[in-house]
Amino acid sequence: MTNSAIQLMQIDIESFGQFIQKLVREELEKIIPVQSEEKEFYTREETAKLLNVSLTTLFHWNNDGTLKNTKIGNRVYYSKEEVFSKLKQVS
Repeated sequence: MTNSAIQLMQIDIESFGQFIQKLVREELEKIIPVQSEEKEFYTREETAKLLNVSLTTLFHWNNDGTLKNTKIGNRVYYSKEEVFSKLKQVS
């Protein structure tokens, strides 16, 4: 059986926010490289999920040049470079 101790300490809100951001960034860095090796292009649905936006937002981003799509046949795809550059801007 392991003993675990809970330590309480005072921390200001700014430091706590920075701590949370650091943890989230580290977890994202673990996930992103694994995904980037798998695919060259992402579907609209996959892209929306990765960026946590709606399909309508992707449509508007394509129209205003924020995130360009690529059409292959009748399907719309987003290149992994475009998606991850946008993901880094957001985080």
